[in-house]
Amino acid sequence: MPFCMNCGKELAEEKFCPNCGMPVGGGKPFRAQKMKQAPQGIRARDLIQKALEVLKQKPIRLWGISLLCQLLTGLAAAFGVLPIISIPIALVLNAGMAAVYLNGYRGGEVNSDALFAGFKRFFKVAGGMGWMALWILIWGLIPIAGIVFAVIKAYSYRFVPYLMIQDPDISATEALRLSMKRTEGFKGRMFLADLLVMLAAAVVMLVFGALSLIPYVGRVFMVLGSLASFALSLVLPLVRGLVSAACYEEIFIKEGKGVGAVNE
Repeated sequence: MPFCMNCGKELAEEKFCPNCGMPVGGGKPFRAQKMKQAPQGIRARDLIQKALEVLKQKPIRLWGISLLCQLLTGLAAAFGVLPIISIPIALVLNAGMAAVYLNGYRGGEVNSDALFAGFKRFFKVAGGMGWMALWILIWGLIPIAGIVFAVIKAYSYRFVPYLMIQDPDISATEALRLSMKRTEGFKGRMFLADLLVMLAAAVVMLVFGALSLIPYVGRVFMVLGSLASFALSLVLPLVRGLVSAACYEEIFIKEGKGVGAVNE
C-alpha cells in the first residue's frame, strides 16, 4: 500500500490523502493552511506529558524492545567485523526503534516487527540514516561554534528515521529536506522538552545525593539513589523516544489523531 508523502497515512486509491489533504501525486494540499495553524499551541510540557501517558500504558513492551535494540546493536558491533557492516545495521535498528515509539504513540501494537521494518529496504534506510549522521558530523567540525550547529542540525533532521521507514520511495536528501521543513519553528520546543526531562532526572539524583549525606540513614538513601539511577537509565531513552514521536505526530495531526501504525 502507498503512503502519503506528507503525513505517512496509508492510502488506497484516493486522489487526496484523507488525513492531511495532500494530493497523492504531489502538489499543494488543499488543507495546508489549516495544518500550518493547528500545531502552534504545542508546548514542550505537552510533549512530555503525552510521552509519559504512552509510557504508562506500555512500559514493559517498550522497555523490552528498546533492550532488544541495544542488544542487537551491541552484537552487530561485536560480530560485524568491519564498521562498514556494523554501523549500517545499527543505523537501521535505530530507525526501526523510532518506528516502535511512533507506533506506541499512535496507539498501535508495540512489537518487534516495527523494529525490523527498515531491513526490508536496508540499503535505502541505512543510506538515509548515514547521510543524516554525516551531515551532523560535518556541521560539528566547524571551528568554535560547531557543537551548536551540530545540535541544531540534529533537531532539524530528527524526523528522518520516520520518513525513511514510512516512505519507500523517498531519497536520503529528500528526507533531510522534508525533516528540516517539518521541524521549522519546533526545534526549540523539542530541545526544551529533552532539557526538561534531563533536568528532572538530575534533580532526582541531586536529592538522593543530598539525602545520602544524612548521618545513619544516609546509606539507605545511597542504595535508593543507586536504584533510582538504574531506573532512570532505563526510562530516559524511552521518554526521549516518545517525545520525538509525539512531536512528529502532533505537529501535523490535529488533536493528536494517529495516521496508522508502521506495519510494513
